[in-house]
Amino acid sequence: MGFQIVGEQRQEALGAGGGGTAVINAVERLSQVVEEETQLLRQLGSADFERLNHQKNFSLLELTRAMRVLPAHERTPILAARLGRLRDLLDENQRVLKLHLTAAEEIANLVATSIQDAASDGTYSARISRDARR
Repeated sequence: MGFQIVGEQRQEALGAGGGGTAVINAVERLSQVVEEETQLLRQLGSADFERLNHQKNFSLLELTRAMRVLPAHERTPILAARLGRLRDLLDENQRVLKLHLTAAEEIANLVATSIQDAASDGTYSARISRDARR
């Protein structure tokens, strides 16, 4: 899970001044949280999504703040690649979340329909069917 930048790659990603440290750390933390959530969603297990959402929000805020103060000359190709990987992780996370939300909506609609059918004594259903055919 996740990726780590080590040695010379880390120094290159951080730039000569090392101001990219906060950005690299924020990207790594956010990537780990997004990967964890995506994996848990795929496993269909229970998870503390409130905690994960909080961690994602905090990490995104941290990344945004770090990017604002990072000088342009310290935005290296390696940093751009890491941000691209994060974007890919976020796209996949969004896709998996959408599947789960669609499934939850379908289940909720089935439950609502079942409740309505069970609550109805049939008095009006035959009339509604005839009216709908006209």
